[in-house]
Amino acid sequence: MQKFILTLIVFFSASCSFFGGPDYDLSADSTGLSFDGIDDYIQIDANVIPDSGDFSIAVWGKGDPKHTGNRIVLSQNDTTGNPFYFGSTQDSEKGGSIRMGEDWSQLKNSGFPIDDNWHYFTIVNDGTIGDSADIIDTSAFFLDGKMIQSVIGKGKTYPKAEPFYIGTQWNGSGEYFSGMMDGLAIWDVKLSSEEITSLFNNGEGLDPTTDTLDYRSSSQLIGFWPFNEGIDSSVTDYSGNDYDGTIYGATWERVDSKLQPTADTTLVTDQVKTDEDELIQEEEHKQVLWGKIFNQEEKPLPRAKVALYGYREGDQDEYFFEASVRTTRLGDYEFHDYRSWDTLSVSLDGYKTMIMTLSELDMNDLPFDFYLTRPKPGKRKSDGKSAAMARLSLENYEMIQSLIRNARPREVITIPNGIHVVSKPILVENKNNITIKGEMATGIIQNDLSKPVLIFNNSENIVLHDLRLGHTETSRGTCDAEVVVIDGSRKIYINGCEISGSGTIGVKCTNSDEIAVVSCFIHDNSWFAFSFRKCKNVRIENSRIMENKDLIFKRSSDVAMFSNTIQK
Repeated sequence: MQKFILTLIVFFSASCSFFGGPDYDLSADSTGLSFDGIDDYIQIDANVIPDSGDFSIAVWGKGDPKHTGNRIVLSQNDTTGNPFYFGSTQDSEKGGSIRMGEDWSQLKNSGFPIDDNWHYFTIVNDGTIGDSADIIDTSAFFLDGKMIQSVIGKGKTYPKAEPFYIGTQWNGSGEYFSGMMDGLAIWDVKLSSEEITSLFNNGEGLDPTTDTLDYRSSSQLIGFWPFNEGIDSSVTDYSGNDYDGTIYGATWERVDSKLQPTADTTLVTDQVKTDEDELIQEEEHKQVLWGKIFNQEEKPLPRAKVALYGYREGDQDEYFFEASVRTTRLGDYEFHDYRSWDTLSVSLDGYKTMIMTLSELDMNDLPFDFYLTRPKPGKRKSDGKSAAMARLSLENYEMIQSLIRNARPREVITIPNGIHVVSKPILVENKNNITIKGEMATGIIQNDLSKPVLIFNNSENIVLHDLRLGHTETSRGTCDAEVVVIDGSRKIYINGCEISGSGTIGVKCTNSDEIAVVSCFIHDNSWFAFSFRKCKNVRIENSRIMENKDLIFKRSSDVAMFSNTIQK
């Protein structure tokens, strides 16, 4: 499989030094993001592209030839009518032409390969052009490390508004990218042709956070998104400027190599002689999985979610991952080069979720077609019971939420004894110096499997004590939400709590400081017991951590663990 790298270079005079974001390890990066060409994109709420001076943009990309029409790789808005966008038209099954604004009209005849292979594109814009329309534009366009078009023109305009989009047009008109992307980087300098060649690195790529070979501009990075998370719904900026982005629909997939495949006419890895002296050629296994999704009437089901679950080796042991795709209008799905997996699920609103393990499937019997069934309609009596449960869960939520909403500093909130089923997440927001505790057998159970049980947001000095927290019982792996979420908070102390029940993550914490989990029982979470991203001074001690799919996912965080009992 080949891989295209897109590198966009535009030049401006502003300088933005690389102060060092999270540590990046190219050798451990084995994921990219897949965009379906229908509604997938990434949004970064910042004016990422400089509005003056030199700048450079680079991204690996692979166009899907099965999708027709215009596709945008990246774009940025501008309130003065000068948006920046880069993408392609599609002129044939194997290629298209560069699609950019009028300032770049000379590139309209430059090729944009759309052949399901990876490539590296580079656009170079001379920043001095922004100061005078009489200066000759010496910008250039590179493909796979080589200049293929010199842009000779007059004048350049620059975007000056947020947000910055990956995979769609800035004005909401669509033009969604179809294919995969990996490793987007932006600099505030003009990269030299030697640096571009080094970044391409004969198709193997290069770590832009470190000066290597002829590349010398790591200190000028203003944004770098390697798409190496493999999970979660956000992408991290490794430049240190915190231009993190939110993923809308795009899914994680494995990327084993950026190199183009070498044609090999000797695909025989084993030769077995039969009675007729015929040679049986056994081709090396290719990681391709495909099929169709139908309903009981054998009609194709579009937009069904097909997901693979398993483990991925990371920078700290292993961590759980999910790779997923949506079926086409004809019910088709297809995975390419996926990671090792052990569970497959098929789901669609209004149908029963189907879950199968690898041991139940014969990988030699592709394609895999699945038939989803609708749940049987309940009896009137059960409908009435469900309505009563819904009312009760809403009343429980309002009771607990009201206690927290009205709490004053130094107040101790006691949740009444009993198991309280709720229909919405309990929110602790903008609170300071309060204690939330249960009685001897107090629990809060979330019956919406897509929502957390408890959320801390922008709060400080909060104690959570003697509570059981979890989701309603369900098959492991079918819950889509965390149990406890902590964001933008500090000095959160969780003591003597039970956190459990097929939640994807027991405790998920981002952008927080001084978090302590002490003497707790964290168990049966289908992804991780804990997840920490950009957190400091985290302490986990004297806790029982059992039967979770994995222990911890940690990114740019300081976590210490003492005297815990851990059983996988």
